[in-house]
Parts: sequence; C-alpha cells; structure tokens
Amino acid sequence: MAPPSRSIRCFRTASTASRRQAFASGPARSTYASPERELRHASSAFKQAACQSSSTDERYATRARTGRRNPMKKSALAVLSLIAILVVACGSPGATTPSASASTGASPTAAALSGDIRISGWSSSPTEDALLQDSINAFMAANSGVKVKWEPIAQDYETVLKTNLAAGTEADVFYADIFWIDSLMKTGKLLALDDLMAKSGTKKDDFVPSLINAFTYQGKTYGIPKDFNTLGLVYNKDLFKAANVAEPTNDWTWTDLSAAAKKLTTGGVVGLSLPADAARFVPFLWQAGGDLANINNAAGVAATDFYTGFEAKDGLSKLPSELGMGWAGEAFEKGRAAMVFEGGWLPADLNNNFKTVNYGVVQMPKGSAAKSNLIFTVSYSISAKTKNPNAAWALANYLTGSDNQAKILKAGFALPTRTALSSQITNPNSKAIFDGAPYGKPFNYASANTGKVNDEIAKALESVMLKKSSVKDALDKLATTIKPLLTP
Repeated sequence: MAPPSRSIRCFRTASTASRRQAFASGPARSTYASPERELRHASSAFKQAACQSSSTDERYATRARTGRRNPMKKSALAVLSLIAILVVACGSPGATTPSASASTGASPTAAALSGDIRISGWSSSPTEDALLQDSINAFMAANSGVKVKWEPIAQDYETVLKTNLAAGTEADVFYADIFWIDSLMKTGKLLALDDLMAKSGTKKDDFVPSLINAFTYQGKTYGIPKDFNTLGLVYNKDLFKAANVAEPTNDWTWTDLSAAAKKLTTGGVVGLSLPADAARFVPFLWQAGGDLANINNAAGVAATDFYTGFEAKDGLSKLPSELGMGWAGEAFEKGRAAMVFEGGWLPADLNNNFKTVNYGVVQMPKGSAAKSNLIFTVSYSISAKTKNPNAAWALANYLTGSDNQAKILKAGFALPTRTALSSQITNPNSKAIFDGAPYGKPFNYASANTGKVNDEIAKALESVMLKKSSVKDALDKLATTIKPLLTP
C-alpha cells in the first residue's frame, strides 16, 4: 500500500486498496496498488527514488496508508501516491517462450494458450495505467493466441467488483485488496492457484513470505502479490541538524524516538505529527506485544499511552488537523513536523512537489516486545468462474514475474514482491520501506470488519489525544465495541 488519517493508500501496484488505507491520513489515493488505499498517482519522482534517487512515492502509491476503512473517502489522495512508489517490476517484456525461466513469470505452455480474457483493477494515474497496458501488450505479443482486455474501474472499486462477482460478470483476473480479500477467499469467489503455480514452476518461496501468505487461506493460494508498501519513519534532515540531534537509524527504539521528538519540538515545529489512525497506531500496539483482541490489557495500555502521550501529555505531537493540514505527510512537507510515519507514497510526493525538503527514511522504531509493521498490498487474483484459467494464470504470472516487476521498479511505481529483486532496490529510502516486510503483518486483521474496527480505533485515539478520555476508559470502551467485529 497509505496516509491513515486521510485515506489509506498502498502503492497502487502494491495495493491500491492498501494504499488507500495507508493514505487515509495522507494524500490522494493511488493504488499499495489498491482502491482507496491504492496509491494511484505514482510520480516520476518516485521512479528515481525506487531505483536510485532518494525519492519514494506516497501520494500516488497505494492505499495502504491510512487506518480508516474508507481511506479513499477521507484521505484517498494520500493513498494514491504510495502505490506509485513501490510498484514492483522492472523487466524486459520480451517474448515468453516454452523454455523461459519460471522466475520471469513466463508460461512453459505459452504456445498452447488461446482465447480472450479480461483483467480489471482500479484506475490509477495515466502513467501507471499506461505502464500496465504496455505489460499487457508485451504479454499478448508473446502469446499471440490470447487477447487481453484491460478494464479499469475509476471509482468504488470494491463495490463494483463485489457486485460483478454476485452477478457473475467479473473479469477473469482482477485486483484483490488485502483489506477485503478474506471474504472472497472464504466464500469460494477465487480460484486456488497452487496447481497452476506448480505447472509453471512458480513457487511461493519466490515471494516475500508475509506478502504471499496474506493471500493464502487454509493452505491454498488465492492471489499473487502485485506490489506492496509498509511504513517507515520519514524525517527532516535539516531540522535534525538545526536541533543538534543525530539522525535516526534502523536500530532506533521508542526511547530514541521520544528523546528526539522532545529536542525537535520548538517554535512552530512539532517533533511528530501522529494521526488518530489505526494504520499508524497498530504497529505500536504490536511492538508492545499487544493485540486487538485484548486491546485494554497492560500491553494495549502501554502502547496507547506511548502513542497518544506525545500529544496528550508532552505536547510533542499534534494531529494534522490541529496544524491546519489534511494529513501528517502534508505537515511534514510544509515543515510543521520533523518526523512522521508514512509509506513510500510520501517520498514520492516529496520528490515531485517538495524538492527542497531534505529528508531520509528509516525503519520503524522497536518497541519493548519486538519490531512490527503493517503491510499494504494487493493481489492479482483469478475468478473461480473463469472459462480460461490457463490464460488467466499465464497473465497473472507474467505481470508478477521478475522481468515485469523489475520494469515497474525501474519506473518508480512500487516495490517488488519477489525476493530475488531485493538487490535491485538501491535507494536507502526505498530499501527502508522494503525491509519492513519481513516483520510486517497484513493490514486486515483477518476480519471482514477491518474498516469498522479502524474507525473505532480512530475515535478512541482521538478522544485520548484531545484529553476527552483517559487511556484506560477509552480502551475499555473500544474493547467492548470491537470484540464482535473481530470475528473472522
């Protein structure tokens, strides 16, 4: 996937829906590669960031960013950016041949493929849409017997897709956001891909484990991760230098974060801008050893007290709205916050529209229990009713193959989901986002009510931040409210 307060966006490729969510507190939605969170407006700046420049994409990237269920509505803009930055692949669109390596996503039976298939997904930026169409054209050139029609859906992707599934008019291949794919996997709407993967030589081990596992249910694989996003600590190097504070590292702890925020808060600048958003708070809950099912236990209280305390107790953070901003990323871009937790969508936006901001990105700080992060992603999934499963799989496999993911990475739209491409991520800012995947968890809680849960978390956090409720009272109320919503 994007900014939680605004709308989650995960890099569009990575998961637009995820991006949407991720961007709930961030800019426009693009894709994490998914619908609202779909960070969809990937920019050329991210392109530089992903491969070599110091840019990453937030605004266009994915939906992954925000914690709200409908990040698109609230902060969809932020989400879109995210996707753009992390998009995966960069590769030669050369012809697929029977002898092609499985790692490229080529089909060993390409010569036998024929028929018409459709692929649908949320519509992102014109640049990203064009990149996908180029990949589809390359696939058709390599498989002359197959005709592929790309059917982008501009708005309300989830609603449109589920309506089509109910009517039996869905495309053969389509994006499935991590935010809501669970309901599709559990109700038989998707084709299990394991047999097709085995025949083509594609292995689950080829992909980042936390990503491929997010699309696995009861041992069966129902989607191949398109791209993804996680959260990182984005910091202003000039503000750190002015405050005589050492720049953060990937080994930072909560203690380091607090100490830096205190020194960086001065004048009209706050050390942090933390939104009342699940997509930013939940990683801290996990870092403390807590979980949503027991949100009001000691670990939950500790995490909430730490997160909200920056504003409620110490005055080291302010909600984006209190700073006159739409999301935390904007507060960072305009010099009002020295640090924020965002995905690749923010670096991308910085590279495109705030080129004078001297920034860096490191991994999220470690809590008392362990490192943790959120993963915003989206899959290429196949309808269980497709009449041409072989051609549909060949397309999905091609689009997520090493060659195509390398091409997308080079274009700067998202992060690759294949582990073999990790060495091609040379930009330290992009790498910090990529390296959050091994210890990250899917942003969906394995529940069909993820959006509702996120809304309740946001209400609880805001009540504490604005000193309308104590941490314990807010969590006790939250625990009662979300308990029935967490049922898978």
